Amino acid sequence: MKPNIFLKELEYLIRARYSVIYVDTIEEERALQLVEQVGSGLGKRIVTWTCTRGLELNGKIIDKTADFRAALHVAGELAKEPTLFVWFDLHPYMKEYASPVPIRAFREFSQQIRSGLPSNSIVISPAMDIPPELQKEITILDLPLPELEEVKQIIIEFADVYQDKPGVTIDRSKEIVDALARAAVGLTRAEIENCLAKALVKDRSLSVDDVAAMLEEKRQIIRKSGILEYVATEHMQLDDIGGLQNLKRWLERRRASYTEEARTFGIDWPKGVLLVGVPGCGKSLCAKSVAAAWQMPLLRLDLGRVFSGLVGSSEANMRTALAMCEAVSPSIVWIDEIEKALAGSRQGSSDGGTATRVFGTLLTWMQEKKSPVFIFATANDIAKLPPELLRKGRFDEIFFVDLPNEEERREIFHIHLSRLQRDPARFDLDRLVELSGETRWGEAVRLTGSEIEAAVREGLLEAYYRRTAEGDPLRDLETADIVSAIERSVPLARMRGEDIREMRDWASQNAVRASAPAAGTAASSLAADAGESTVGRSIDF
Repeated sequence: MKPNIFLKELEYLIRARYSVIYVDTIEEERALQLVEQVGSGLGKRIVTWTCTRGLELNGKIIDKTADFRAALHVAGELAKEPTLFVWFDLHPYMKEYASPVPIRAFREFSQQIRSGLPSNSIVISPAMDIPPELQKEITILDLPLPELEEVKQIIIEFADVYQDKPGVTIDRSKEIVDALARAAVGLTRAEIENCLAKALVKDRSLSVDDVAAMLEEKRQIIRKSGILEYVATEHMQLDDIGGLQNLKRWLERRRASYTEEARTFGIDWPKGVLLVGVPGCGKSLCAKSVAAAWQMPLLRLDLGRVFSGLVGSSEANMRTALAMCEAVSPSIVWIDEIEKALAGSRQGSSDGGTATRVFGTLLTWMQEKKSPVFIFATANDIAKLPPELLRKGRFDEIFFVDLPNEEERREIFHIHLSRLQRDPARFDLDRLVELSGETRWGEAVRLTGSEIEAAVREGLLEAYYRRTAEGDPLRDLETADIVSAIERSVPLARMRGEDIREMRDWASQNAVRASAPAAGTAASSLAADAGESTVGRSIDF
C-alpha cells in the first residue's frame, strides 16, 4: 500500500467512524506524522498516550497517568470533542493470557465511541496482537515502508536542512538523488536519515560515494531480521556459468520485462523460475549471476530460520520476510534447496500444522504478489517437492539442469582456468573434456560443474607441490596435473546413477531443459539419450 493510498484509506476509515484502527508498523514517528496530516485535514485534534508520558495534546501533557485504564477514563471525556486518540505501547495489554481488565476497558471505550462520539482510536504498534474480544472492534491498516518516490522526498528534505551549512557539500543532482533513493528503498525513514547523517559526519558531503554505505546499511537491516540474507554479487556475471544456454536466453528475455516500455506494453512482472536437477551443476551459481546481470539485490530466504519455537511466530516470521522482500523490490529472492525446507508441509507432520500454514502463506504470496519480486528457487530432490508448488502460476517456468555435456564441460574448464589467471589455450581441453565424460566413466556418467572446479583446483595444488618438491620456479599448472586429479575423482553420477535417471524421467515430461542440445544431438531425444543433456521439453527462442 503506497503512502498516498494509506492516507486516503485512513481518512475513509476515520470519516466512516471506525472506532479502532490498528496501524501495524515499526515506524511510530512516521505513522504519527501521517495521522496528524489526516487529522488536520478533518479538523480533529490529536491526543497521544504512551506508558511513560501519559496523555498529551499538542505536545503538552494533560494527564500523566501511565495506567491504561485511568487514561481511558480521561479519554472518555475528551472524546466528546472531535479527537483522534493515538495509542502506543498497547501490545503488552493485548497479548494472550494478559489481564482481561484492560481489554474489557478498551472494548467499552470503543463501544462508547461507536455509539456516536465524534472521535476515533488509532493503535500504532510493531506487534500484531489482537485478543478475540477486540477482533470485531478493530480494523487493521498496514503502513508500508517508504517507496521510491517517498524516499527521494526524504533525501531532498534532508538535503534542504544541511545544504547551507559551512563546509558541507551536497550533490542534489537528479542522478545522485535517484541512485541514493534506489539504494535506500527497503529502509525506514529513520534508517534513511541515519545513513545520510552518517555520510555527512564522515566526510561532510553527500554524493554518489555514499550509495555503497546505503547498501551496506540495508545489508545490516536485512541481516538483523535473521531470516533473510543479503548476498553480495558485485563481481559476478552470467558468463560465469558454463553452458545452460536455454536458461540464459530465457532469463535474458525476462530481464526486459522490468522496463517501463514492457509495462506500458502490458507485460506483467515475472514471477520466477524453479531449477531442479543434479547437485553441483550450477543452480545456485545461476541465482547469484542473474542478480548481478539484472543489477538487483539478491535476498536469500532461509526457510529453516522461519520456524520458531513460539506458537504463531513462524507465520509472523514468514509474513515479515515477504514484506521485506517486497520493500526492497525490484529484487530477486533465492530459496535454495526448497524441498528440504518444505518437507514438514506434508500431511502427518508433528508440528501442529505450522509448516503447512507457513507453506500456504508462501504459496499464496507467490501466486498473488504484485510487486517486482523474482523468485529463484532450486531443488535437488524432485520427489520431495509438493505438487502445489509445481503448478502453473507459482513459477513462470521449471528448468531441469542435467550433467554438463561436452561443449559445456569445455566451457567450464575454460572459466575455471581463466579464474586462476591461466591461459586456457595452453591446456589440452579436448583431453580434459574427454576424461571428464563417458569415455572414462562409462555410459551416462559425467563430472558435474563443481567436480570440474574441484579437479582444476586440486590440479593447481598438485602443480604447486611438484614445483616445491622439484625446486623448479618455472613449474606451473599443466594438463597432466588436472588429469591426475580427475582420475582420482569419484563422480556423483556414479554414486547416484539411479536417482539421476529418475530425475531425467520426471523432467522429460515436466520441465524445460536448461542446456541447449549438444552439437549433433537430436532435440527430441529424452531420458533414453543419457549421453547428453537433452532431457526435458524443448523451447523455441
